[in-house]
Amino acid sequence: MITAASFRVGDRVTVHSGQSGPQAIATVERFTHDKRCMVLSDGTEWRADGRRQWGFRGSFYKGPVVEPIAEGDEDHVSKRRGIGALRKFADGLTMDSPLSGEALRRILDAVDREKAAVGGESATNT
Repeated sequence: MITAASFRVGDRVTVHSGQSGPQAIATVERFTHDKRCMVLSDGTEWRADGRRQWGFRGSFYKGPVVEPIAEGDEDHVSKRRGIGALRKFADGLTMDSPLSGEALRRILDAVDREKAAVGGESATNT
């Protein structure tokens, strides 16, 4: 069990959600309320033990948690954000998009090179 003593100002931490794993990387900036609350570099406030738990209308909700950064967390968060950015970019593409056909071809070529590097199919063959 992680205790308030587990975190110190300057520690790098990972915000985890139960369903999707590591979501964000931050740094502990300061403690408030007699060291019962910690503030992260992204501006969020957490209980000093890294938990965000509360009751609502008789129900108990256990929200995301803050844990010390672990190996692989940064890669997971980076990949998650990259996928989100690519999905958002692709979702907005239409024939009226300001990108030229040549620019889109360069993007597809880069995707093809990356997929080939890991042994995947060509983007133009899907």
